[in-house]
Amino acid sequence: MSPEAFIALGQGLGSVRAKTIEGATRLMVGGLVIANVGWPEAGWAIVRLTPADQAGLMTQSLALAPEPGPRGRKGMTLVRLADVSEAVAGRVLLAAWRLAAQGGATRAKAG
Repeated sequence: MSPEAFIALGQGLGSVRAKTIEGATRLMVGGLVIANVGWPEAGWAIVRLTPADQAGLMTQSLALAPEPGPRGRKGMTLVRLADVSEAVAGRVLLAAWRLAAQGGATRAKAG
């Protein structure tokens, strides 16, 4: 999946907007970040999930992995875009969107 396709998939969810900052694109619901595309580097995305959603979704694709360290144990999930299917990417983004709708995503810094 291309970064552009991942962004478009995210924007297909209700109230998601994209904002590009320093080469990475943030997908946000209101002021809450649900994903960063192009981070930690080109061809990747990082998505905020609950630990339970992360565990369940990682069984569906080898393209998903927890971010190393404590943030990964809290649900931050790396997505290798070239290897993720559209179906799995859609489930990942929907889980992140639901988390934001419940107020569990990260608020973007002003700037």
